[in-house]
Amino acid sequence: MNKATFREFTATMEDLAHDVVRACRRGARAIAVMPWPAMLVCCIGLALVISILPLALFLFIAFMALKLIVGAFVIDARRTRTTEYKHAEY
Repeated sequence: MNKATFREFTATMEDLAHDVVRACRRGARAIAVMPWPAMLVCCIGLALVISILPLALFLFIAFMALKLIVGAFVIDARRTRTTEYKHAEY
């Protein structure tokens, strides 16, 4: 990595850091002026997003993997049965 590329990379990372800090400050200001009921709704919504969404994604991936594994064994069993029937006919 030459110096020009590294400088571009560090400049991009600095811009990203400034954008993240700016977004956090904006969020903190928004929370500071919120009434209590609205803050409660935001906290509950954030808790749902943080806890339930990853759980749902994990369960989806786990059941899809289970379906693929079971499907592979079922297809393999059907292939071996059909080849046995083909050999039995001759």
